[in-house]
Amino acid sequence: MTPPRIGLLLFAILALFLTGCASGPNLNGAMSVSFVDFTPTEATQLESRGTLTLRFTNESISPLGYSGSSHKLYLNGKYIGQAVSNEPFGLPALHSTTQQMILNVENRPLAREIVFDQNADTASYRVESTFFQTVFEDKLKIRVASEGTLDLRRLREFKPQETSAVRVKE
Repeated sequence: MTPPRIGLLLFAILALFLTGCASGPNLNGAMSVSFVDFTPTEATQLESRGTLTLRFTNESISPLGYSGSSHKLYLNGKYIGQAVSNEPFGLPALHSTTQQMILNVENRPLAREIVFDQNADTASYRVESTFFQTVFEDKLKIRVASEGTLDLRRLREFKPQETSAVRVKE
């Protein structure tokens, strides 16, 4: 081989090697999230909260570990609120677990309107989740979205006692 061809061959091998190493682990489709339950816990004029239970499923043949997660909840396409968890958890290959966290309902009037709409017993939901993971020195965010239908009848049974906001004397 002539020197220019050897240089070109070495360059091609180096380019293939570097692009293969830079891609990192492929985690697309490795995780799914399912809405399991929501139990309202408190309601004030300014804020409502409840316990959100989600199921996380590892759909890959590799174990997964996360240092925390964030979840945004939408009902009928409208943003309702967010839950975050700094609780680390791991999932063995092809396994699932549930986790409970506090959902802060940030759009309370809309949430009440959807839940207490007497013309509908169900609402469509979407959960947009972000999982935080560290692989070697890389900090990764794995995004997962899930959709489904929520039965509103059980939520209508819960009527939290409204408390007024506390006034602070100045």
